Amino acid sequence: MTGPRGEFWHRFRLAATPCGVLLVLAAGAARGAAFAEHPTALDRAAVPRQDPPGSGSTARDAAAGSGRWSGRADFNLALSSGNSGSRSLGVSAEATREIGWFDLGLNGGLLQASTARTTRQAIGTADSFEIRDRTDRQDAADRTHLRARLSRSPPASNGRQLSFYTAAGWDRDIPAGVRARYELSLGVAGIWGPKRPDGHAPLEVGAGLSYTHQRDDVEDPEVGRGSVGLRLDARSESTVGSADLVVQSASTWNLRRRDDLRLDVTGSLAFPLSAWLAFRTSAQTLLDTHPSLVRVPLVAALSGELRGTVTVPRRRLDLILLAAFAVRW
Repeated sequence: MTGPRGEFWHRFRLAATPCGVLLVLAAGAARGAAFAEHPTALDRAAVPRQDPPGSGSTARDAAAGSGRWSGRADFNLALSSGNSGSRSLGVSAEATREIGWFDLGLNGGLLQASTARTTRQAIGTADSFEIRDRTDRQDAADRTHLRARLSRSPPASNGRQLSFYTAAGWDRDIPAGVRARYELSLGVAGIWGPKRPDGHAPLEVGAGLSYTHQRDDVEDPEVGRGSVGLRLDARSESTVGSADLVVQSASTWNLRRRDDLRLDVTGSLAFPLSAWLAFRTSAQTLLDTHPSLVRVPLVAALSGELRGTVTVPRRRLDLILLAAFAVRW
């Protein structure tokens, strides 16, 4: 199957800090040249048979490939029950399509987790009683995101090219106190190295301007909902044995508040099980130097009397570890 040229390296975030860019640049520089000679295991399975020159197969495949969708979907599910219960559901998908000179990329994800605690009580006397159970369920995580990106890439020159893009996205992060965040962006991305069948290159770096509108659970009177920011992002791919290693860094720097920076660094390893199925593990670090606020109870130090609530910042750092089966088409 011949995949489109679409770039969906931006699929989870739209920017990278200078530190993240340097990290990805170092990884890409060390491994980028190996892609032309050593494709990944999934790509070797996806590369079609080469027909003899002049057979006309290349032209037919290019015409058929333009307009086709290709991408990947990840699924993970965990359940437990008994004295305590928990459940976790994670679904993410990305798809790209080449339409003439333009590349269209779509991606989205959902991560939900909840816990249940059962409390047992005995009603009656020591000789005669009845057991009653009470279960309290609490949502532990609710993260959702949707992204769309349209880019235009001129013909590649020696594996190097520039791509002009515009993107829009929405996400919700309940644990971080973000009810809704809307983003619009416009920028330029640089691509180094030949593209693989899935549309990615060994090293991709982009920069642009963004506008963000955010609604929090607890509004911060010192921070407005809308902000203009500088976004930098980078993505590097390499191969470790038979596994595919992807490192990407993304960030948004608020130009109105120099201390307001959001950073997302994700590393993933995909172990191919077949031409279309892989086992994927990932570690994601989220940093927000100006996190949302949360209300907490105010209790008197001596008497323990409840005296209302106060607002305090949430934690700046989140770490997300995932293991999932990835289906590729």
